[in-house]
Amino acid sequence: YAIDFGTSNTAIARWNTVTGAAELVKLPGISQSSQASLIPSLVYVEDAAAGKVIIGQAVRDRGLDLTSDRRFFANFKRGIGTQVQGFLPELDGVKVSFELIGEWFLRELIARVQQSSGTIASLVLTVPVDSFESYRLWLTQVCQSLAVEQISMLDEPTAAALGYDASDRQALLVIDFG
Repeated sequence: YAIDFGTSNTAIARWNTVTGAAELVKLPGISQSSQASLIPSLVYVEDAAAGKVIIGQAVRDRGLDLTSDRRFFANFKRGIGTQVQGFLPELDGVKVSFELIGEWFLRELIARVQQSSGTIASLVLTVPVDSFESYRLWLTQVCQSLAVEQISMLDEPTAAALGYDASDRQALLVIDFG
């Protein structure tokens, strides 16, 4: 499996051994209905003390994506690993950070994949090419607690080039616009 954790949307792909090709994964309930392979990078915190969250399209479908609601989070990836955290609320006695929101999002995402497919033997996570060391450290720490045998990180532009199958081309320009 591979996860491209994006600021606006997240995509999951897996290798299909039958077809010998990669395929995008749809996770019912959290994938968009119009773009079945995209999962909105959204989190709604139901209970911070218990780490109970709603993620993806389910946040929109339940009408929980109100910017005035302090339990709703979008664009949180931008704050992970940065010094400036901005105003983040305390919810249910828990001091919320962008890192904690991102961890909740990834944990729920992995749990959904495991519910639909079973054990994940290998996972590749994409990271911004200019990501700060603190972002990679955060992601490494989150991954250490996941029930996944092998985890790798790959720069997003490299992943895009591999996904485009650049092997049969002499030159390829990859622009990671975010």
